[in-house]
Amino acid sequence: MPTHRINELIWTALTDPTFRECMLNGHRREIVDSFGLTETERQILLAVKADTLESFAGALCQPRVVGR
Repeated sequence: MPTHRINELIWTALTDPTFRECMLNGHRREIVDSFGLTETERQILLAVKADTLESFAGALCQPRVVGR
């Protein structure tokens, strides 16, 4: 599922501690909205339940059933 914009979001989280904290502490919607993602990408990112960047990125690598 990774796309260029999602990769950019993950790299930013890896290199910017403040950004990473916002991704994991309830401010994800504002961050996700600023990346110009598709609605599907946005919904997937907002649905991830994670308290570390590693578990967040790992959740994005899990296979999904599209259209369910």
